[in-house]
This record gives sequence, C-alpha cells and structure tokens, in this order.
Amino acid sequence: MSAAADGTVRLWSLSEQSQIAQIRVDASLHCAAFEPVTGEVLVGSAAGVVALRIKDS
Repeated sequence: MSAAADGTVRLWSLSEQSQIAQIRVDASLHCAAFEPVTGEVLVGSAAGVVALRIKDS
C-alpha cells in the first residue's frame, strides 16, 4: 500500500511486483494501511482519516 501527496492510493502485489488497484482521494495523503482479511484501506491526511473497502471481483 502506498499513498501520495496527490491523493493517489495504490495497492501493490509484492510477489508479482505489480500494481493491483488504484484509487483517488480528494486530499494530500500522508500514509495508508491495508487489512487483507477485511479488504479495508485506511488513509491519513491533514484533514483526517478515511476508511475505504476494496470489494472482491
């Protein structure tokens, strides 16, 4: 999981060395965390914390 100042959050596969998913949040981000069991993503910015859920396809 990575978070960028432009609001982009990316989920990465380390085994495949590729990007799995990308989402945009309307904020300059400081950090991100992913919980693989629940599919929840937390991103933090100066404005607060946003919780997102990635659905299985």
